[in-house]
Amino acid sequence: MSAYTINNGATFDVKQYLHPMTNSRFVVAVIAVLPIILWIAYMSLNNHIFFIFVSSYTALLFLAIWIGMEFTKALLVGNAVKVGYDNFPQIATILESVKDKIGYHKDVEIYIVESGTVNMILHRFFSTKFIVIHSSFVESCESAKNYRDIEWAIARFVGYMKVKKDHYFPIVFEIMEAIKKFPLLNLLVLPYERCIIYSGDRIGLALCGEVEAAITGMSKLLIGKALYGKVSSDTFIFQSRIVNSSFFAGVARFFSSYPHMTDRYLNIMAFVKETVPEHYLEFVAKHHIDRVKLEEALRDRHGR
Repeated sequence: MSAYTINNGATFDVKQYLHPMTNSRFVVAVIAVLPIILWIAYMSLNNHIFFIFVSSYTALLFLAIWIGMEFTKALLVGNAVKVGYDNFPQIATILESVKDKIGYHKDVEIYIVESGTVNMILHRFFSTKFIVIHSSFVESCESAKNYRDIEWAIARFVGYMKVKKDHYFPIVFEIMEAIKKFPLLNLLVLPYERCIIYSGDRIGLALCGEVEAAITGMSKLLIGKALYGKVSSDTFIFQSRIVNSSFFAGVARFFSSYPHMTDRYLNIMAFVKETVPEHYLEFVAKHHIDRVKLEEALRDRHGR
């Protein structure tokens, strides 16, 4: 049993698997958001017209988002298969097990769709949280009779939501979500978002317990089930060197709430190397990875 897995009945502490910079970047994000909250509160108390405007705008915004989410959910119900113990019981069991181990008790629904532009995505708005999985991802697990990579993917989403739930109240979450959409204002919030994604990846690995499953799951998210087997670790390493030396790739990351997939790969490998070095060496040997180039990439990676 590795250091990043848990025994049955053991307490799973999400904080143990947070990316090292998550809490410090959360503080920076709060510092960015707090003045805006205080300014809105001050203006609302001292200017009735401003208060009416903010209240109306907020209500309309929340109503629009709620309607949009309900439409999305309605389309899923009408055009997708909801995972349950009658449909795909293995995935339903994984979801409940992951939620129980992580200690995330809010409702999460999973839908499987036949078409889409991504292999897996999370939708969330207050109590509405559902994971959409492309059927090809599920098909690959069904064919192999191995659900470890989908367990990693589900656990990383649930872990992501758990980290956010532990950090702040829903209203602060929604303000942060709104600020993320405004260029320049969002620059102090986005690094925190990227850290939560790194943290989710580590939590997913801790729960599925297999480096192979985490990297396979990531490859499927990147390129799909038909071609993921052709994606080698050397590809991630080579492309990461290009990305991390590119000015424009750095700018693109700077304005994104998602880290590059190459950075996510390197951060998982760095986590494995730090926590279970014997598994790191085993994975490197099994896949014939150039260890010198990998460790150079680990030293130069974004998100250290």
